[in-house]
Amino acid sequence: MLVITMMICVPEIAIAQNGSFYVGTSVGAEHISFEHAKTVDNTGVPANYLQRGNIYNTSASASESGFSTGFLVGYRLNLDPGNIFSIGLEIDGQLHGGTASGTFPGDGQSDSRNQYGEAWPDEWSVERKNSYGAALVFRVSPSFMVSLLGPDTGIYVLGRVRRLDADLTVNYNGCFNPLELCGLGEFDSGIDSHDETFHTLTVGGGLEKMIGDRLGIRGEVHHTQYGEEERGVFLEEEAKVPISLDGSETGFSVKAILYF
Repeated sequence: MLVITMMICVPEIAIAQNGSFYVGTSVGAEHISFEHAKTVDNTGVPANYLQRGNIYNTSASASESGFSTGFLVGYRLNLDPGNIFSIGLEIDGQLHGGTASGTFPGDGQSDSRNQYGEAWPDEWSVERKNSYGAALVFRVSPSFMVSLLGPDTGIYVLGRVRRLDADLTVNYNGCFNPLELCGLGEFDSGIDSHDETFHTLTVGGGLEKMIGDRLGIRGEVHHTQYGEEERGVFLEEEAKVPISLDGSETGFSVKAILYF
């Protein structure tokens, strides 16, 4: 019975020793791009409105360089006795910097395109705030990589789902009188702000080099596609004004990983 118990326990111990928990920090540089679109639909307004029946569309793109910094925790499981293949699951949180700004060209019948029912030439900006998510990481240590860079060197690919919180700010100047054209000095200006939540998908890969038994350094490139966000604005007006916001980012990060 003792021998049988030992035979059962040994594989369990070996499997446990093949796994490692880890924590890490990251800093990165990113290039972000956004596409913002707006429609003004006057098909449902009252018959006495000047713009009844018209639909106007405007859109603009903007890009900017930014940065990120964050932390991560994870667990890596070696898949073979030689530790050539491994798979890891990690969660992370990041703070982001960088604001992308753009201006709508506007659409309408007036020269300034800012009468009631037209798509005004608003100035807008998107500021990324923070994000958190989970990633699946597959790592391999091929013999040619070990020959070139030494032992405990590997390359990896990853897929990550993440929630990103951002702020959309719109500066507008337009006419809110649907019955008459506004003249000089009759336009209203203001700022419209929205909290945006993107559910993103990231793909990437990198190189990891161990320094000693527990510390690893990663260099990583990634591309993230944001999910499109849609909402209606100026909901108190008769004209319908749906907007959409989409974006992406491409970046490089350096991570320091401590294994336990």
